[in-house]
Amino acid sequence: MYKGVHHIGIGVSDMDRALHFYGNLLGFTQVMFDYRGIIPGMERITGKSINARVVMLKNENTGSLGLGMLKLVQLLPPDKPDHCFIQVMTPGQPRARVKDALRWGDIAIAEACFNTRGGTGKVTEQLAEKGVKVETEAATYRFPPYDAETTFSYVRDPDNSLIELADWAMGKSLATEAKVEGLNHVGFGVSDVERSRKFYKELGFTDMVFDTTGGRRMSVIMMANYHGAWIEAIQFGTPDKPQPFDKGWGHLGPMEFAVEVTNLEKAYEELQEKNIKFLCPPQTVEVPSGSWKYAYVAEPDNLYVSLVEPRY
Repeated sequence: MYKGVHHIGIGVSDMDRALHFYGNLLGFTQVMFDYRGIIPGMERITGKSINARVVMLKNENTGSLGLGMLKLVQLLPPDKPDHCFIQVMTPGQPRARVKDALRWGDIAIAEACFNTRGGTGKVTEQLAEKGVKVETEAATYRFPPYDAETTFSYVRDPDNSLIELADWAMGKSLATEAKVEGLNHVGFGVSDVERSRKFYKELGFTDMVFDTTGGRRMSVIMMANYHGAWIEAIQFGTPDKPQPFDKGWGHLGPMEFAVEVTNLEKAYEELQEKNIKFLCPPQTVEVPSGSWKYAYVAEPDNLYVSLVEPRY
């Protein structure tokens, strides 16, 4: 019933500019739907009605390690999106608060990671040549306990939101020309990594890509359901206590993600029987290509997470 992360939602200030960046430069050119209007059920989640333009995109190069889609959200009047600048933290760097900045590891949706094929370094160079801001150059790491090897870099989108590009050693044999694929994983900060592990297992993330729990400063787990994109939960320990960071649904940058299910009503009933609560019952939005069905779940750290049954 559960099929991994279907998409990540990213708030943008200018939809046309965002479509150029994510479409022409990153390959998300297949428009699954383009909706303008009130988002049903959001008054239960945010306390007010939300009027927005929502565009669901699929990457033209979608591959086995980049199965997830991308949902761009632009709030429409009377709402105005808040900026959410994401501050990158390197080892040894003080975690000083920058005004209005999300520190990597704070309790929030921190990043979208898109899989690359043909080398993250080559893709990063290509994007830099096209004027994309590169935050960090490509670097390679191995993660315990399975020596999962990945090469990753960070770039910025037009709203200065942090985007990760990564390729995994397990997929290098599939490489042809250097390009971006679909969403590989969503990274988010949590207050209790073990509580989050238990919660997301109930949503179908039963495979472990890597697990660094037990460290004094930081614990990170990468959990997978190989029918969709993965999740990465990050918890900082002492003295870097994670802080909640909520700029509201629709803020600029990564701000939500959705787990795909084959039957939304059934999943809604079964999870409630397991004492997992929802912020709203199943909602349906009619779009030109079909319908968009979703229900927001009560996530342990109050992140914006939904179950979605795509019918488009």
